Amino acid sequence: MPQLGVALVLLALVLVSLWLVVWRLARVERRVDGLARSDDVQKIVEAAGSDARFRPLEEGIRRVADSLGRLPTPLEAKDLVPLQERLELLARVTDELRHHVDELRSRDPIAAAELGPGARVLRTLEQRGFDSIRILAQVLEDEAGEAARIPVEAHRAGMSYKGFVTLEDGRVAEVALKPVTEVFP
Repeated sequence: MPQLGVALVLLALVLVSLWLVVWRLARVERRVDGLARSDDVQKIVEAAGSDARFRPLEEGIRRVADSLGRLPTPLEAKDLVPLQERLELLARVTDELRHHVDELRSRDPIAAAELGPGARVLRTLEQRGFDSIRILAQVLEDEAGEAARIPVEAHRAGMSYKGFVTLEDGRVAEVALKPVTEVFP
Protein backbone atom coordinates (compact mmCIF):
# COMPACT_ATOMS: atom_id res chain seq x y z
CA MET A 1 0.00 0.00 0.00
CA PRO A 2 2.78 2.50 0.65
CA GLN A 3 3.84 1.98 -2.93
CA LEU A 4 0.45 3.03 -4.13
CA GLY A 5 0.73 6.27 -2.15
CA VAL A 6 4.13 7.03 -3.67
CA ALA A 7 2.79 6.30 -7.14
CA LEU A 8 -0.16 8.66 -6.56
CA VAL A 9 2.15 11.41 -5.36
CA LEU A 10 4.35 10.96 -8.44
CA LEU A 11 1.32 11.01 -10.71
CA ALA A 12 0.14 14.22 -9.09
CA LEU A 13 3.58 15.80 -9.57
CA VAL A 14 3.66 14.80 -13.26
CA LEU A 15 0.18 16.22 -13.82
CA VAL A 16 1.12 19.49 -12.11
CA SER A 17 4.32 19.78 -14.21
CA LEU A 18 2.35 19.05 -17.37
CA TRP A 19 -0.22 21.71 -16.46
CA LEU A 20 2.63 24.23 -15.84
CA VAL A 21 4.16 23.49 -19.28
CA VAL A 22 0.80 23.92 -21.02
CA TRP A 23 0.11 27.14 -19.12
CA ARG A 24 3.62 28.51 -20.09
CA LEU A 25 3.05 27.63 -23.74
CA ALA A 26 -0.29 29.44 -23.70
CA ARG A 27 1.40 32.59 -22.35
CA VAL A 28 4.13 32.43 -25.04
CA GLU A 29 1.51 31.88 -27.73
CA ARG A 30 -0.40 34.96 -26.59
CA ARG A 31 2.80 37.06 -26.80
CA VAL A 32 3.65 35.77 -30.30
CA ASP A 33 0.07 36.12 -31.48
CA GLY A 34 0.57 39.84 -32.01
CA LEU A 35 3.47 39.18 -34.41
CA ALA A 36 2.94 38.49 -38.11
CA ARG A 37 1.78 34.99 -38.84
CA SER A 38 3.37 32.85 -41.55
CA ASP A 39 0.40 33.48 -43.85
CA ASP A 40 0.96 37.22 -43.58
CA VAL A 41 4.69 36.83 -44.28
CA GLN A 42 3.93 34.66 -47.32
CA LYS A 43 1.55 37.32 -48.69
CA ILE A 44 4.20 40.03 -48.27
CA VAL A 45 6.83 37.91 -50.05
CA GLU A 46 4.45 37.17 -52.93
CA ALA A 47 3.54 40.85 -53.25
CA ALA A 48 7.22 41.86 -53.38
CA GLY A 49 8.03 39.03 -55.82
CA SER A 50 5.29 40.05 -58.19
CA ASP A 51 6.24 43.73 -58.07
CA ALA A 52 6.91 44.91 -61.62
CA ARG A 53 9.65 47.26 -60.44
CA PHE A 54 11.98 44.36 -59.65
CA ARG A 55 11.46 42.41 -62.88
CA PRO A 56 13.99 44.37 -65.02
CA LEU A 57 16.55 44.09 -62.25
CA GLU A 58 16.00 40.36 -61.88
CA GLU A 59 16.24 39.90 -65.66
CA GLY A 60 19.48 41.88 -65.80
CA ILE A 61 20.99 39.82 -62.98
CA ARG A 62 19.96 36.60 -64.73
CA ARG A 63 21.55 37.75 -68.03
CA VAL A 64 24.79 38.75 -66.29
CA ALA A 65 24.93 35.36 -64.54
CA ASP A 66 24.36 33.58 -67.88
CA SER A 67 27.08 35.66 -69.56
CA LEU A 68 29.56 34.95 -66.79
CA GLY A 69 28.83 31.25 -67.08
CA ARG A 70 29.68 31.31 -70.80
CA LEU A 71 33.02 33.15 -70.41
CA PRO A 72 36.17 31.06 -70.93
CA THR A 73 38.61 30.76 -68.08
CA PRO A 74 40.98 33.74 -68.04
CA LEU A 75 44.49 33.27 -69.40
CA GLU A 76 47.43 33.68 -67.12
CA ALA A 77 51.07 34.31 -67.98
CA LYS A 78 51.97 30.71 -67.12
CA ASP A 79 49.47 29.50 -69.74
CA LEU A 80 51.41 31.32 -72.47
CA VAL A 81 54.88 29.96 -71.58
CA PRO A 82 54.62 26.81 -73.76
CA LEU A 83 53.44 28.92 -76.69
CA GLN A 84 56.32 31.36 -76.24
CA GLU A 85 58.83 28.49 -76.06
CA ARG A 86 57.45 26.98 -79.25
CA LEU A 87 57.62 30.33 -81.05
CA GLU A 88 61.24 30.79 -79.98
CA LEU A 89 62.04 27.26 -81.14
CA LEU A 90 60.31 27.93 -84.46
CA ALA A 91 62.32 31.13 -84.97
CA ARG A 92 65.60 29.31 -84.21
CA VAL A 93 64.75 26.38 -86.47
CA THR A 94 63.75 28.74 -89.29
CA ASP A 95 67.06 30.62 -89.00
CA GLU A 96 69.03 27.37 -88.89
CA LEU A 97 67.14 26.09 -91.93
CA ARG A 98 67.81 29.31 -93.82
CA HIS A 99 71.52 29.07 -93.01
CA HIS A 100 71.60 25.39 -93.88
CA VAL A 101 69.98 26.10 -97.26
CA ASP A 102 72.60 28.79 -97.87
CA GLU A 103 75.30 26.27 -97.02
CA LEU A 104 73.82 23.61 -99.31
CA ARG A 105 73.67 26.14 -102.13
CA SER A 106 77.33 26.93 -101.56
CA ARG A 107 78.31 23.25 -101.85
CA ASP A 108 76.37 22.68 -105.07
CA PRO A 109 78.78 23.17 -108.01
CA ILE A 110 75.88 23.68 -110.43
CA ALA A 111 74.42 26.59 -108.53
CA ALA A 112 76.56 29.63 -109.17
CA ALA A 113 74.75 31.67 -106.55
CA GLU A 114 76.80 33.67 -104.13
CA LEU A 115 77.00 32.51 -100.51
CA GLY A 116 74.76 34.30 -98.07
CA PRO A 117 76.23 35.80 -94.91
CA GLY A 118 74.65 33.08 -92.73
CA ALA A 119 76.33 30.34 -94.75
CA ARG A 120 79.67 32.15 -94.41
CA VAL A 121 79.28 32.25 -90.63
CA LEU A 122 78.34 28.54 -90.50
CA ARG A 123 81.22 27.52 -92.77
CA THR A 124 83.77 29.52 -90.77
CA LEU A 125 82.63 28.05 -87.45
CA GLU A 126 82.55 24.51 -88.85
CA GLN A 127 86.12 24.97 -90.14
CA ARG A 128 87.15 25.92 -86.61
CA GLY A 129 85.66 22.70 -85.19
CA PHE A 130 82.32 23.94 -83.89
CA ASP A 131 79.10 21.99 -84.29
CA SER A 132 75.42 22.52 -83.27
CA ILE A 133 75.82 26.11 -84.40
CA ARG A 134 72.92 28.44 -83.67
CA ILE A 135 72.79 31.94 -85.06
CA LEU A 136 70.68 33.97 -82.62
CA ALA A 137 69.83 36.95 -84.82
CA GLN A 138 68.85 37.47 -88.40
CA VAL A 139 71.89 37.79 -90.62
CA LEU A 140 71.55 40.58 -93.16
CA GLU A 141 74.02 41.67 -95.81
CA ASP A 142 75.28 45.08 -94.74
CA GLU A 143 75.60 47.24 -97.84
CA ALA A 144 77.00 50.27 -96.02
CA GLY A 145 80.35 48.53 -95.50
CA GLU A 146 80.02 48.62 -91.72
CA ALA A 147 80.84 45.63 -89.55
CA ALA A 148 77.88 43.51 -88.40
CA ARG A 149 78.09 41.63 -85.08
CA ILE A 150 76.06 38.43 -85.11
CA PRO A 151 75.34 36.61 -81.81
CA VAL A 152 76.11 32.89 -82.01
CA GLU A 153 75.93 29.75 -79.83
CA ALA A 154 77.93 26.63 -80.70
CA HIS A 155 79.45 23.46 -79.23
CA ARG A 156 83.00 22.13 -79.51
CA ALA A 157 84.43 19.12 -77.71
CA GLY A 158 81.31 18.81 -75.54
CA MET A 159 81.48 22.39 -74.31
CA SER A 160 79.05 25.22 -75.04
CA TYR A 161 80.33 28.52 -76.45
CA LYS A 162 78.66 31.91 -76.85
CA GLY A 163 79.83 35.06 -78.53
CA PHE A 164 79.83 37.10 -81.71
CA VAL A 165 80.96 36.69 -85.29
CA THR A 166 81.83 39.95 -87.03
CA LEU A 167 81.13 40.32 -90.75
CA GLU A 168 82.88 43.02 -92.78
CA ASP A 169 82.49 43.52 -96.51
CA GLY A 170 80.72 40.17 -96.90
CA ARG A 171 83.42 38.08 -95.19
CA VAL A 172 83.98 36.87 -91.65
CA ALA A 173 86.40 39.31 -90.03
CA GLU A 174 86.44 38.10 -86.42
CA VAL A 175 85.17 35.18 -84.36
CA ALA A 176 84.88 35.95 -80.64
CA LEU A 177 83.40 32.92 -78.86
CA LYS A 178 84.01 32.09 -75.21
CA PRO A 179 83.00 29.05 -73.17
CA VAL A 180 79.71 29.57 -71.37
CA THR A 181 81.45 28.97 -68.03
CA GLU A 182 83.52 32.12 -68.61
CA VAL A 183 80.58 34.20 -69.81
CA PHE A 184 78.25 33.11 -66.96
CA PRO A 185 80.38 32.16 -63.93
